[in-house]
Amino acid sequence: MKLRSVAIATMVTASLLGCGSDDASGYAVTFTPSTTASAPRLIKLVQKSKSGGRVVVQVMMFGPDATLDMYSFAFDVHIGDPDVLRFVTGSDTPGNALVASGGQTVDSIVAVGGGTDFSTIVVGVSKLGGGPGNGLPGAQAVVVELAFDVRSAGTTTLTLTGSGGNPARVFDSTGAVIGNVTFDSDSASVQGTPTGGGGGY
Repeated sequence: MKLRSVAIATMVTASLLGCGSDDASGYAVTFTPSTTASAPRLIKLVQKSKSGGRVVVQVMMFGPDATLDMYSFAFDVHIGDPDVLRFVTGSDTPGNALVASGGQTVDSIVAVGGGTDFSTIVVGVSKLGGGPGNGLPGAQAVVVELAFDVRSAGTTTLTLTGSGGNPARVFDSTGAVIGNVTFDSDSASVQGTPTGGGGGY
């Protein structure tokens, strides 16, 4: 089963998309990655950029492993304290871990857990159009980029987790789980500090 079906199934109850802060400019943000060392076939959270109270986080996969047949990814990102940090709806951007070929496209589907639970970010990234997956010939590649806004002063965790009762998974072009890919179980941390310029709700 391709990821688009998996992602839609896990998001069927996600009726309410999350929001980012209306104005995160009153905060400074500090992102600290987990201490897990990079290694081939490891996926972890790293910072791409930050501005004011907004941080752009990359879900990074490390290589090389040109033998992989990667077609899709399904996982959650858990925010420890969503009163401190929120996902910015519509900020998801697929990276270069999946390489489209032969008429394929690459798409991401991201939603917040639904209701008043803003702590669970459900993520699906997949090739569409059939055909083969691809390996990771270089030292690293980005699965997806996600932006988060600080809502209040404090510190929270960001953790890669499983989705819909399943572990975090990478699928090959046949729909089978690739077993030799590891998602970082340690958390990154994000701190929001007021700068005196307002912000928050």
